[in-house]
Amino acid sequence: MVKAKQQEPAPEPEFEEEEMEKKRSKVKKPRIARRKERARPVDEDPSEPSTIFYMHSLLLFGGRLLHRMLGFYNSLFELTPTDQAKIYRNISNHYARKGLHEKALDYLKEWARLDGSNPDAHFHLGIGLASSGNFKGALRAYDKVLKLAPNHKKALYRKSGICLKLKDYQMAVKTLKQLVDAAPDNPKGYHLLGIAYDRMNEIDPAVDAMIKATELDPDEIKYYQHLGFLYERKEDHTQAAKCFSRVMELQREQDEEE
Repeated sequence: MVKAKQQEPAPEPEFEEEEMEKKRSKVKKPRIARRKERARPVDEDPSEPSTIFYMHSLLLFGGRLLHRMLGFYNSLFELTPTDQAKIYRNISNHYARKGLHEKALDYLKEWARLDGSNPDAHFHLGIGLASSGNFKGALRAYDKVLKLAPNHKKALYRKSGICLKLKDYQMAVKTLKQLVDAAPDNPKGYHLLGIAYDRMNEIDPAVDAMIKATELDPDEIKYYQHLGFLYERKEDHTQAAKCFSRVMELQREQDEEE
């Protein structure tokens, strides 16, 4: 019997990026329209391309002068904490898209500080902290997310992945149970739950979780690989052979498609 090579299980983080603010049109407007723009009312929507966009562009080039400049421009333009949070959010996203997670981290911290009731602010801070290797800090950030939004699926998924990395398998199982309750149709949660039980040498619940993952996504090779190895540990060679046969079948199908 030919066994497929076991792969190291790992969470599959998907970095969520905020959409960039729409750029202002470069088309030259009629003189009358420009006059109307200059007469824009004071209580305009702050999301419109006005002071906020000017500040965002200025701060992008401000670099280390950011914090000193922000205090000055805050008094000059009377920016609200919400507006400041948007600026920090946009700048952190700018650096994150370039893969400069370390550089984005300071701005993520400021965003989370100014927008403390927003679970997304703490969620992205958790991503930044994890990317910099600060896993305990990331867990604290994700716990803040879950305090604000107990069923935040992406925070549950990422927290469980860090728990597995830190070998805190009991916390991983607890978090993943909450995840599969919140997202019962997502096979990734069951896959990680099976891995967590496997690391705790609880083979039967690991098998049950991995079976559920294969039922939800019958074309994912790694689910059958892990399930086959679990059956081997149970010395159920018949079921293990079926899993590895399915692995090879899926691999042949992929090769033919390529």
